[in-house]
Amino acid sequence: MAKIAVRIAGAVSCMIALAGCGAGRIEKWEEATGHRNQTLRRGDDLLGVTVPVLRAPGLERVWGAPMIQRDGEGGYCLTYADPTRPLRKLKVHGMAEALPKLSSPPTIGGEKMLNNTLTDYEREQAWRKVEVLGEKVRWFQQSAGGGAEGAYFSTEGFSLKSPGGRKGYYRLVAENGDAAGEEVVRWFASVGF
Repeated sequence: MAKIAVRIAGAVSCMIALAGCGAGRIEKWEEATGHRNQTLRRGDDLLGVTVPVLRAPGLERVWGAPMIQRDGEGGYCLTYADPTRPLRKLKVHGMAEALPKLSSPPTIGGEKMLNNTLTDYEREQAWRKVEVLGEKVRWFQQSAGGGAEGAYFSTEGFSLKSPGGRKGYYRLVAENGDAAGEEVVRWFASVGF
């Protein structure tokens, strides 16, 4: 009898966890990406990086060399910034460990003028997809633009193998002042080893 009760309790716990996994996954993802951003330290080179380095060579030719940050755990972040328009950036995060998976993209929120009043809003969004080195990668709008920041877009975490066969985990983040999704797709698709 006790074994049956334990099995039933386990099944109920599993169902409850599955029913709420969307929000829990988003919280875990936000916690992991926030922690990662806190561990990044500026550097002059990629010494100590063990993850195969994914770059944006086209943006590097147009915008110049990226700012380099390292996380002390073998990972890095390269930030490419448009020198003529400060709200246009691409960040390439290379990580030694995978980020938590998202079951759905987070809701998007912001402020908009409605009847001459600044009003908060929040809405659901669908996954968007981009091909990165032959892999389908899901992405979403992370935040709306406004004031001193552009709109932010992010891929979920994904893995790639370098031409030498080494595996790394990656995330791409773009800031774009005018929230132009087509331009963000081009930036995401332009990365390579």
